[in-house]
Amino acid sequence: MVTQPGDPRTPREDTAAPDTDVGDAPAPPKATRKRRHPAIDIIAVGALLAALAYLHTRVVRVALVTTGSMMATVNPGDRMLIHLGAYKNERPRHGDVIAFWDDDHNDYEVKRVIATEGDEIVVGWGMVFLNGELLDEPYIRRAMLFEPRMDAKLGDDELFVMGDNRNGSEDSRDFGAIYEDKVLGRIFYRILPLERFGKVAREAGTSIPIPDRRPRPRSN
Repeated sequence: MVTQPGDPRTPREDTAAPDTDVGDAPAPPKATRKRRHPAIDIIAVGALLAALAYLHTRVVRVALVTTGSMMATVNPGDRMLIHLGAYKNERPRHGDVIAFWDDDHNDYEVKRVIATEGDEIVVGWGMVFLNGELLDEPYIRRAMLFEPRMDAKLGDDELFVMGDNRNGSEDSRDFGAIYEDKVLGRIFYRILPLERFGKVAREAGTSIPIPDRRPRPRSN
């Protein structure tokens, strides 16, 4: 006899999987998390604080500039990075932007190194002369006002520093040369504001020889 699906006479074949009572299956064992000893957390926090303290005192320090004496290289409100170990194996050079301790104001100042040990500098007539040659300074945005001439011969470990904003800076023209042991480090990066984020490079002036205008003897 031939039967068709759905025919009541057709024996039903149950192809479904047998029911499984999941309630009877044993639950997987829960992973037990070992509790960390509180001393480990204390050691980790202490190591982090020690590392930050080392960076702050020996490697790099963040400084907030509050004056406009270095405009437009460094502006008020800029946050700068000071490389504390910049002069561990070398000495300050012409064009370095440095942070140094100012005893008169009991605070750190930021200026540019214009002259170093052994240099002769003359400031006057709105110009700077270094070792007998006129100094062309591309970092100056406004010409320096005419002021009385001053001359200086730098001794051992002395630095002559000036602000890039020459008409709004109190610097070595006022308090004289500073000693290298007053230098905290070199300003090398600006981190804020973000639109001015970037490196602060060493930028020294270029010496321009002054023509010798003395009268020459006539040839016979």
